[in-house]
Amino acid sequence: MKKLTAIILSAILFAGCSKDTDRETFIQGEPIQSVQTPQITRVFNGSFSSTINTDPGITPMQCTGDLPGLFLPDHFLHGNAIHMGQLIWEQSTLRHLSCNLSFSTRQLTASVSGQISAANGDVIYYNGNDVIDVTNLLTSQGITGSIQGVWNITGGTGRFEEASGSFSINGLVDFTTGTFSVVANGTITY
Repeated sequence: MKKLTAIILSAILFAGCSKDTDRETFIQGEPIQSVQTPQITRVFNGSFSSTINTDPGITPMQCTGDLPGLFLPDHFLHGNAIHMGQLIWEQSTLRHLSCNLSFSTRQLTASVSGQISAANGDVIYYNGNDVIDVTNLLTSQGITGSIQGVWNITGGTGRFEEASGSFSINGLVDFTTGTFSVVANGTITY
């Protein structure tokens, strides 16, 4: 009989604990607001390469400047980054918003925006400005030129929903394919 009483008492206490947990979740019938995890600034780095998005429905950006008829296409981004893993390239995009080629400075400047999709589908949105050294192209000295820029993180989805930060990109453009490979270094807050 003592064992049966102990079991019943334990069951009542267990049920009581469950009800206390429910009371902690609700105060006077109203749910308690969830506690927001503080955002943390972290190192962001990665390596990206591009392929041209050949979708005929996307119009390439026509550049201004010293070479009429120069167009820059949209790109897909491939590679990996810390906090993201292997990118989902079909969802990682770069769109040129503007571009200008100057023979006097031997630079192609471009304004870009897009998104970078992590291995789990979470996305970072970005925009930025790039400068491409076209000296080799203009002087027939080679098929590559350096690219440098700063991309600003402007939000995202999933764990990156309110992300911010920025990272520099440094690498090479291949003028024969119109693609690039870069290393990214900076910070991300999420």
